[in-house]
Amino acid sequence: MRTLITLTLLLCIISEDLSAEFFRDGGWLSENGVLESMTLEPPLPEPGATFSVKLSGHWPEKNPDPYCLAVPPIDGVAVYPGNRVQLISNLVRDPELCDEPPASWHIEVPIPATAWEAVDENGLLQIEHLMSSGINMLTGINRVIDTRLGTHEVPAFVGAGFWVSAERPFEGVLVEQQGTRILFYALEYDRDQSQADDGEPVWRMITGEMSGNSALGRVYRLDWPVDGQQAPGDVPNFDELHTLNDSGAIIVRDYNHLRILTGVTGNLGLYSDYTRLEFGLDPSRLPVYVPPLAGAWTLYGFDDRDLNFENTIELLPGYSTAANQYRFDSADGDWMVHCSVVPPGDGDCQFQRSADGARFDFPLSAFQGNLARGNLLPGNNRLLDGVLVRHPWQLPAIATEGPGQ
Repeated sequence: MRTLITLTLLLCIISEDLSAEFFRDGGWLSENGVLESMTLEPPLPEPGATFSVKLSGHWPEKNPDPYCLAVPPIDGVAVYPGNRVQLISNLVRDPELCDEPPASWHIEVPIPATAWEAVDENGLLQIEHLMSSGINMLTGINRVIDTRLGTHEVPAFVGAGFWVSAERPFEGVLVEQQGTRILFYALEYDRDQSQADDGEPVWRMITGEMSGNSALGRVYRLDWPVDGQQAPGDVPNFDELHTLNDSGAIIVRDYNHLRILTGVTGNLGLYSDYTRLEFGLDPSRLPVYVPPLAGAWTLYGFDDRDLNFENTIELLPGYSTAANQYRFDSADGDWMVHCSVVPPGDGDCQFQRSADGARFDFPLSAFQGNLARGNLLPGNNRLLDGVLVRHPWQLPAIATEGPGQ
């Protein structure tokens, strides 16, 4: 009951947080809880055209120092051909701002057409925002944009479960995702190796919005509450529930592999690799690492940015056919899916249509829960770039040719 009350209290105080495709944590600003998001307008720019990057962030607490922080202006946009576009801000301090409430800011930055020189051979564009004190880089985020099809607009889905990391033995992370919101809850140990201290249990709870393949959120920390170093005491108050210095993030490498950051120590935030923990087998359900393909999907086939194939597919719940072999059938009987999945979740899947033999193959390393990319060979035997998208998500790519069925 005590744990339930504590979790309820934690959930009540968690606010809407911001997200980023990739998050690198460090420096004084991360200690003061700066969170940022980065989006494009339009979501899928036309090749060679100018577009905008929208940055959002906030200082969630008043700075205890004798100055406060202003909205960070963009001091420059640099294009590195074949590499990235870099936006640079310098920190602005002003004592008069300390009478203002904690600042939230939104900046729209025009990006020149020369940014297309930074797109790599796969059509990916990395946009990096760095915030500087004028001497040191304080914090920054990167977002990787798919300039061909806009797959970065489809949020990843990893469902619910317990995750473990070989890098962090005896610890773990619980994950719960509903729609695009994700909550992850880490049990860690507050070690101090310099004092030969194994530490005490620390609970960290982070929530955020899944943006593309990642989510960034504020960490709420709960140390094991005790009275006089004895039994657990009353439910801790608000000030005891969280620190001002932590941010957390999830990067979805694929449906069964995550990179997770659950806290910042000093000026450094480190990610660890996590895989799903399968702790029980239920004959009536597929193992947790089998891709959840049941439901409505759209299968697209692209030749560059031209849409040449589109088909909606409703898949029924899957079942096991042999060791590590699983099958999903479509509701209309036209499509059949075979997946070969080896624990802890590596393998591949193949879609095949009985009407004409059309095939779509993808490795599980290219499946992020709501989207998969692979090779599509329709009945005319013309190989296309295949993209499978879960309903109701849609790619922002614009069809320039009539889709075939």
